[in-house]
Amino acid sequence: MARGFSERMLEAGRTARNIQRLIQREVGTPFPISLGTRLRAWRHGNTGFSSIRYGLPGNDHREYVSDYARYVKTPRINGRFGEALNNKLVFSRLVRSYGCEVPDYFCIVSRGEFVQIGDRYTMWSPADVIDACRAGGEFVIKPYGGGSGVSVHVLTVRDGKLLLDWSEAGEDDVLSILGRLEEAVILEFVHQHEYSSRIFPHSTNSIRVLTMWDYEADEPFIPFAGHRFGRPSSVPVDNCSQGGIACFVHLDTGTLGPAYAGHMQRNLEPAPVHPDTGVPITGTKLPHWEYLKSKLLEVCREMAYIPYVGWDVVITEKGFTVIEGNNYPDLGHQNFEPLLVNPRVRAFFEAHDAL
Repeated sequence: MARGFSERMLEAGRTARNIQRLIQREVGTPFPISLGTRLRAWRHGNTGFSSIRYGLPGNDHREYVSDYARYVKTPRINGRFGEALNNKLVFSRLVRSYGCEVPDYFCIVSRGEFVQIGDRYTMWSPADVIDACRAGGEFVIKPYGGGSGVSVHVLTVRDGKLLLDWSEAGEDDVLSILGRLEEAVILEFVHQHEYSSRIFPHSTNSIRVLTMWDYEADEPFIPFAGHRFGRPSSVPVDNCSQGGIACFVHLDTGTLGPAYAGHMQRNLEPAPVHPDTGVPITGTKLPHWEYLKSKLLEVCREMAYIPYVGWDVVITEKGFTVIEGNNYPDLGHQNFEPLLVNPRVRAFFEAHDAL
């Protein structure tokens, strides 16, 4: 009885935090939205931002997973195993056990204390991190929680000079940043495939792959994939909230479709060609695409206890690397294609009472 009450209280607390995040998303809209637009959006569980991005009310709101469903209902889908997705190190170890390539983790920073992982590099202090970098290490430093590419850094050395986010940095500046870390991880930098660096070389350009379960067919499936590319304002990350570009991926062929920049503006900017490098995006054929799909679905079959994952992967010269997984991933990509027009997607969310 006591255990059941405690679990209900924990669930209530999680729901309250997710409602708070939904409110913060509404309040944090990056451009002015009229009260009338917001009120119409709220009637159907959406923020004003999503209402504009999805072309509502011109389009049918019933074809879109609402913001309320995403923030409040979908976090419950994976149950207790959702914690494995929320913990970057645990998820990395989990998917590695199923044969996926993942970056090595070298250090956890907890309450400002550096805790070394493994024995490849000594990392018990900020100075150790710099020494490891000068010894040939290339590292990504990112918060243990959170997302959207906030406070992520790349640290490396070129020609004897420290580079932070690909710009020369003084050792004291790097030590200052490392010394301010509270909850963070330091992990291996992943070198992406040539096609991705050609489009934009100063960010790790990832692919978001959404996986769900078809319970009638008893198999996992991929309803959506999208590619992100960085811009100068987002370096070293590719996140759209930091100014990056989002691009639709045709699932059957792995060919890049429509791409858009300006995701924090009222009107999206078509970007069939990368606006900063001049390299075509739309029409690019992704290498290793069939292998990537088949491998992720193979892992999903083994990991059936986690039916809903937003995978962030990077295509490399040899295949692909799983960067992380997301427990209740952002569904803003519905501006490309509403999820609920797919009967399998609708059935999945309905099976979890998530609509």
